[in-house]
Amino acid sequence: MQPLAKTDPTRRPPVRTAGRPREFDTEAVLEAALTFFWQKGIRATTRQLETVLGMSQSSIYNAFGSKQGLLDRALDRYESQADRALIAPLLNRDDGLAAIETFFLALRDWIVRQDRRGCMLINLMAETGATDAMIARRAERYRDRVRAALIGALQRAAAAGEIAGDRVQERADILICLLLGFNVATRGGASEAELQRLLDSVLSQCQRWRQRHID
Repeated sequence: MQPLAKTDPTRRPPVRTAGRPREFDTEAVLEAALTFFWQKGIRATTRQLETVLGMSQSSIYNAFGSKQGLLDRALDRYESQADRALIAPLLNRDDGLAAIETFFLALRDWIVRQDRRGCMLINLMAETGATDAMIARRAERYRDRVRAALIGALQRAAAAGEIAGDRVQERADILICLLLGFNVATRGGASEAELQRLLDSVLSQCQRWRQRHID
């Protein structure tokens, strides 16, 4: 009879992992999901999403909880990118009207690029209306951030004597309307010439505010 092998009390048992380790790059998946939702909207099928991401539905749900959870993470990524590209430069500049003009030029490049996607948040809000509370909340928060940044630039313009300081809120609302209209035209397939005219109208409006104050 063989003697029983002695056990080492210092030796720990192997750790058992639950399921297979993730075999995907989370950042790459989120970037692909961002592009997918930006182009196709929220009503695209899960099967389409599986094909684009190269992941099964069960893998998507295991990693992100649900399709809605993946959309939430993709929107986090979108807002972070939009903040860096559009809002932060508008907030951090010292000038006023020139900052607004530069913002709209950057906005043109942002929403026209890559198959004329438009603004992802505005697109989703138009698609779902108020039926999706998460998207409605995010779209409102994004508009509020943009409006606050525009108000800040208009206040700087007033302080520098570029414009009168008594209609800042009204002018911010006008700029938001122009921004929304520019996005809708982009998403609706407006030609390059039409989009340029819309952009020129924004820049002309800024010039009229300046000239009326100077005159």
